[in-house]
Amino acid sequence: MKTIFTTVYDKIVVNEEALKRVRQLCAQRKGPVIFCPTHRSYVDFLLVSCVLYYYQMEVPHICAGEDLMKITGISHILRMSGAFFMRRTFRGDPLYKAIFIAYVQQLVSDKVIMEFFVEGTRSRTNKMLAPKFGILQILTNCFFDKQVEEITFVPVTINYTRTLEGESFPNELTGENKVKESLSRIVKAFSILSMNFGTIFVDFYEPIKVSSEMALHQQLNPKFDPMTV
Repeated sequence: MKTIFTTVYDKIVVNEEALKRVRQLCAQRKGPVIFCPTHRSYVDFLLVSCVLYYYQMEVPHICAGEDLMKITGISHILRMSGAFFMRRTFRGDPLYKAIFIAYVQQLVSDKVIMEFFVEGTRSRTNKMLAPKFGILQILTNCFFDKQVEEITFVPVTINYTRTLEGESFPNELTGENKVKESLSRIVKAFSILSMNFGTIFVDFYEPIKVSSEMALHQQLNPKFDPMTV
Protein backbone atom coordinates (compact mmCIF):
# COMPACT_ATOMS: atom_id res chain seq x y z
CA MET A 1 0.00 0.00 0.00
CA LYS A 2 2.88 2.37 0.73
CA THR A 3 4.22 1.79 -2.80
CA ILE A 4 0.83 2.49 -4.37
CA PHE A 5 0.16 5.59 -2.26
CA THR A 6 3.58 7.14 -2.87
CA THR A 7 3.26 6.45 -6.61
CA VAL A 8 -0.27 7.74 -7.15
CA TYR A 9 -0.42 10.62 -4.64
CA ASP A 10 1.84 13.60 -4.03
CA LYS A 11 1.37 13.31 -0.27
CA ILE A 12 -0.99 12.32 2.53
CA VAL A 13 -1.57 15.12 5.05
CA VAL A 14 -2.52 13.89 8.55
CA ASN A 15 -3.58 16.01 11.52
CA GLU A 16 -0.91 14.63 13.85
CA GLU A 17 -2.05 16.55 16.94
CA ALA A 18 -5.55 15.11 16.68
CA LEU A 19 -4.18 11.63 15.99
CA LYS A 20 -1.94 11.88 19.06
CA ARG A 21 -5.04 12.40 21.23
CA VAL A 22 -6.77 9.46 19.57
CA ARG A 23 -3.73 7.25 20.17
CA GLN A 24 -3.84 8.08 23.88
CA LEU A 25 -7.56 7.30 23.89
CA CYS A 26 -6.95 3.90 22.28
CA ALA A 27 -4.23 3.04 24.78
CA GLN A 28 -6.48 3.85 27.75
CA ARG A 29 -9.77 2.55 26.34
CA LYS A 30 -12.39 0.83 28.48
CA GLY A 31 -14.15 -0.56 25.43
CA PRO A 32 -13.88 -0.63 21.65
CA VAL A 33 -12.78 2.46 19.74
CA ILE A 34 -14.54 2.70 16.38
CA PHE A 35 -13.29 4.88 13.53
CA CYS A 36 -16.05 6.30 11.33
CA PRO A 37 -14.53 7.79 8.15
CA THR A 38 -16.31 9.64 5.40
CA HIS A 39 -16.64 7.41 2.34
CA ARG A 40 -15.51 8.83 -0.99
CA SER A 41 -13.39 6.05 -2.48
CA TYR A 42 -12.45 2.40 -2.11
CA VAL A 43 -9.07 3.75 -1.00
CA ASP A 44 -10.77 4.71 2.29
CA PHE A 45 -10.83 1.06 3.39
CA LEU A 46 -7.10 0.66 3.84
CA LEU A 47 -6.02 4.29 4.07
CA VAL A 48 -7.03 4.59 7.72
CA SER A 49 -5.30 1.28 8.49
CA CYS A 50 -2.10 2.45 6.80
CA VAL A 51 -2.10 5.77 8.67
CA LEU A 52 -2.62 4.05 12.02
CA TYR A 53 0.05 1.47 11.22
CA TYR A 54 2.69 4.06 10.36
CA TYR A 55 1.88 5.96 13.53
CA GLN A 56 2.42 2.73 15.49
CA MET A 57 -1.22 2.18 16.43
CA GLU A 58 -3.44 -0.88 16.26
CA VAL A 59 -5.06 -1.35 12.87
CA PRO A 60 -8.84 -1.80 12.90
CA HIS A 61 -11.21 -4.59 12.02
CA ILE A 62 -13.11 -3.11 9.05
CA CYS A 63 -16.79 -3.70 8.34
CA ALA A 64 -16.91 -3.88 4.53
CA GLY A 65 -19.74 -4.30 2.02
CA GLU A 66 -20.55 -7.69 0.51
CA ASP A 67 -19.70 -6.44 -3.01
CA LEU A 68 -16.00 -6.71 -2.19
CA MET A 69 -16.47 -10.17 -0.69
CA LYS A 70 -17.41 -11.58 -4.10
CA ILE A 71 -14.19 -10.54 -5.87
CA THR A 72 -11.91 -13.55 -6.17
CA GLY A 73 -8.55 -13.00 -4.49
CA ILE A 74 -9.34 -9.46 -3.37
CA SER A 75 -11.71 -10.67 -0.65
CA HIS A 76 -8.88 -12.83 0.78
CA ILE A 77 -6.46 -9.88 0.80
CA LEU A 78 -9.05 -7.71 2.55
CA ARG A 79 -9.77 -10.40 5.15
CA MET A 80 -6.06 -10.69 5.91
CA SER A 81 -6.03 -6.88 6.27
CA GLY A 82 -8.75 -6.98 8.93
CA ALA A 83 -11.98 -6.79 6.92
CA PHE A 84 -15.18 -8.64 7.73
CA PHE A 85 -18.17 -8.40 5.41
CA MET A 86 -21.76 -7.33 5.94
CA ARG A 87 -24.77 -7.81 3.69
CA ARG A 88 -26.80 -4.73 2.83
CA THR A 89 -29.88 -6.29 4.41
CA PHE A 90 -30.64 -9.00 6.97
CA ARG A 91 -34.17 -9.39 5.68
CA GLY A 92 -35.25 -13.00 5.15
CA ASP A 93 -32.22 -14.61 6.80
CA PRO A 94 -32.52 -14.64 10.63
CA LEU A 95 -29.64 -17.11 11.00
CA TYR A 96 -27.21 -14.82 9.17
CA LYS A 97 -28.40 -11.88 11.26
CA ALA A 98 -27.88 -13.80 14.52
CA ILE A 99 -24.37 -14.94 13.52
CA PHE A 100 -23.30 -11.48 12.36
CA ILE A 101 -24.58 -9.78 15.53
CA ALA A 102 -22.84 -12.41 17.71
CA TYR A 103 -19.57 -11.81 15.84
CA VAL A 104 -19.76 -8.02 16.33
CA GLN A 105 -20.69 -8.50 19.99
CA GLN A 106 -17.56 -10.61 20.43
CA LEU A 107 -15.40 -7.89 18.86
CA VAL A 108 -16.97 -5.37 21.22
CA SER A 109 -16.36 -7.61 24.25
CA ASP A 110 -12.72 -7.96 23.18
CA LYS A 111 -12.46 -4.14 23.06
CA VAL A 112 -10.88 -4.19 19.62
CA ILE A 113 -10.35 -1.24 17.30
CA MET A 114 -12.99 -1.19 14.54
CA GLU A 115 -13.92 0.84 11.48
CA PHE A 116 -17.12 1.25 9.53
CA PHE A 117 -18.67 3.78 7.17
CA VAL A 118 -21.76 5.50 8.57
CA GLU A 119 -22.87 6.47 5.06
CA GLY A 120 -22.92 2.82 4.00
CA THR A 121 -21.73 3.54 0.46
CA ARG A 122 -19.42 5.92 -1.37
CA SER A 123 -20.66 9.46 -1.93
CA ARG A 124 -20.62 10.37 -5.61
CA THR A 125 -21.13 14.09 -4.94
CA ASN A 126 -18.47 14.68 -2.25
CA LYS A 127 -21.28 15.53 0.17
CA MET A 128 -22.27 13.50 3.22
CA LEU A 129 -24.99 10.92 2.64
CA ALA A 130 -27.79 10.08 5.08
CA PRO A 131 -26.47 7.67 7.73
CA LYS A 132 -27.24 3.96 7.82
CA PHE A 133 -28.07 2.73 11.30
CA GLY A 134 -27.67 -1.07 11.03
CA ILE A 135 -24.14 -1.64 12.33
CA LEU A 136 -24.42 1.47 14.52
CA GLN A 137 -27.45 -0.01 16.30
CA ILE A 138 -25.70 -3.35 16.83
CA LEU A 139 -22.73 -1.59 18.41
CA THR A 140 -24.66 0.74 20.68
CA ASN A 141 -26.97 -2.07 21.83
CA CYS A 142 -23.88 -3.78 23.25
CA PHE A 143 -23.43 -0.75 25.51
CA PHE A 144 -27.13 -0.52 26.45
CA ASP A 145 -27.12 -4.25 27.27
CA LYS A 146 -24.11 -3.65 29.57
CA GLN A 147 -21.83 -5.98 27.58
CA VAL A 148 -19.11 -3.33 27.68
CA GLU A 149 -18.32 -0.33 29.89
CA GLU A 150 -17.77 2.15 27.05
CA ILE A 151 -17.95 2.52 23.27
CA THR A 152 -16.17 5.42 21.59
CA PHE A 153 -16.70 6.61 18.01
CA VAL A 154 -14.00 8.66 16.28
CA PRO A 155 -15.23 10.67 13.25
CA VAL A 156 -12.64 10.81 10.47
CA THR A 157 -12.72 12.98 7.35
CA ILE A 158 -10.87 11.89 4.23
CA ASN A 159 -10.67 14.42 1.42
CA TYR A 160 -9.07 13.88 -1.98
CA THR A 161 -7.82 16.26 -4.59
CA ARG A 162 -9.12 13.63 -7.02
CA THR A 163 -10.68 10.22 -6.32
CA LEU A 164 -9.60 7.10 -8.19
CA GLU A 165 -13.19 6.32 -9.23
CA GLY A 166 -14.05 9.90 -10.16
CA GLU A 167 -14.46 9.10 -13.86
CA SER A 168 -17.42 6.77 -13.23
CA PHE A 169 -19.29 8.98 -10.75
CA PRO A 170 -20.80 11.45 -13.29
CA ASN A 171 -22.34 8.58 -15.26
CA GLU A 172 -23.83 7.05 -12.13
CA LEU A 173 -25.24 10.43 -11.07
CA THR A 174 -27.00 10.78 -14.44
CA GLY A 175 -28.79 7.47 -14.03
CA GLU A 176 -26.45 4.76 -15.27
CA ASN A 177 -26.14 1.61 -13.18
CA LYS A 178 -23.34 1.36 -10.66
CA VAL A 179 -20.29 -0.28 -12.21
CA LYS A 180 -20.05 -3.81 -10.82
CA GLU A 181 -16.75 -4.54 -9.13
CA SER A 182 -14.76 -7.48 -10.50
CA LEU A 183 -11.24 -8.86 -10.57
CA SER A 184 -10.79 -7.84 -14.22
CA ARG A 185 -11.80 -4.25 -13.41
CA ILE A 186 -9.30 -4.13 -10.58
CA VAL A 187 -6.53 -5.49 -12.83
CA LYS A 188 -7.33 -2.80 -15.41
CA ALA A 189 -7.19 -0.22 -12.65
CA PHE A 190 -3.44 -0.76 -12.31
CA SER A 191 -3.11 1.70 -15.17
CA ILE A 192 -3.68 4.42 -12.55
CA LEU A 193 -0.13 3.86 -11.34
CA SER A 194 0.99 6.10 -14.17
CA MET A 195 -1.40 8.89 -13.08
CA ASN A 196 -1.27 11.56 -10.39
CA PHE A 197 -4.21 12.04 -8.02
CA GLY A 198 -2.86 14.90 -5.92
CA THR A 199 -3.13 15.00 -2.14
CA ILE A 200 -5.17 13.21 0.53
CA PHE A 201 -6.14 15.06 3.71
CA VAL A 202 -6.97 12.97 6.80
CA ASP A 203 -8.34 14.53 9.98
CA PHE A 204 -9.57 13.03 13.26
CA TYR A 205 -12.29 14.80 15.23
CA GLU A 206 -13.44 14.88 18.84
CA PRO A 207 -14.27 11.31 19.95
CA ILE A 208 -17.90 10.59 20.84
CA LYS A 209 -18.33 8.48 23.98
CA VAL A 210 -21.70 6.74 24.19
CA SER A 211 -21.77 6.95 28.00
CA SER A 212 -21.31 10.74 27.91
CA GLU A 213 -23.99 11.18 25.24
CA MET A 214 -26.47 9.05 27.21
CA ALA A 215 -25.73 10.94 30.42
CA LEU A 216 -26.39 14.23 28.62
CA HIS A 217 -29.71 13.02 27.18
CA GLN A 218 -30.84 11.66 30.54
CA GLN A 219 -29.91 14.95 32.21
CA LEU A 220 -32.06 16.88 29.72
CA ASN A 221 -34.82 14.27 29.76
CA PRO A 222 -34.92 12.09 32.89
CA LYS A 223 -37.45 9.76 31.24
CA PHE A 224 -35.17 9.11 28.26
CA ASP A 225 -34.84 5.39 27.48
CA PRO A 226 -32.27 4.63 24.73
CA MET A 227 -33.80 1.19 24.06
CA THR A 228 -37.00 2.83 22.82
CA VAL A 229 -35.23 4.96 20.18
